[in-house]
Amino acid sequence: MDDFALRACLYTDLDRLLAVEEASFEDGPYSRFDFIYFLGRARDGFKIAEEGDRLLGYVIAMGEEGVGMIPSIAVSPEFRRRGIGEALMESAVDHLANYERICLLVNPDNTAAISLYHKFSFIETGRIIRGYYRNGDDAVEMVRTRVELGNETTVEKGAE
Repeated sequence: MDDFALRACLYTDLDRLLAVEEASFEDGPYSRFDFIYFLGRARDGFKIAEEGDRLLGYVIAMGEEGVGMIPSIAVSPEFRRRGIGEALMESAVDHLANYERICLLVNPDNTAAISLYHKFSFIETGRIIRGYYRNGDDAVEMVRTRVELGNETTVEKGAE
């Protein structure tokens, strides 16, 4: 694993954030306005991974209407498969630990992301949102559910 650090995203990171976004989602990246919105809404749940002055990736984790959500996660293509996505997901899940449900949407063709989400006990719900992405691709909903057992809290595992 590379020597990188996670920290809260700042408005001054926007240009570097947009570069990661455009490299990661060529067919429908979030805009500067989208990220400004998320900076205001997600606050402490909007993390970036950086190494020196290089922004390697980001994750947005926020709660809305009693449900934890991960609207987006991305790692710049040249830095993938180095544990950065896993560290970002762990940060997001930790940030949303008080929510009984954490939801996210993923392109069904993004098998690497789906595999990462499975590592964190996310399962497909069967819900498909047709034409969700700006390029017209569908999205599959995945969810992680917390179960309370007496004094213990566990994460419900789906059938795999």
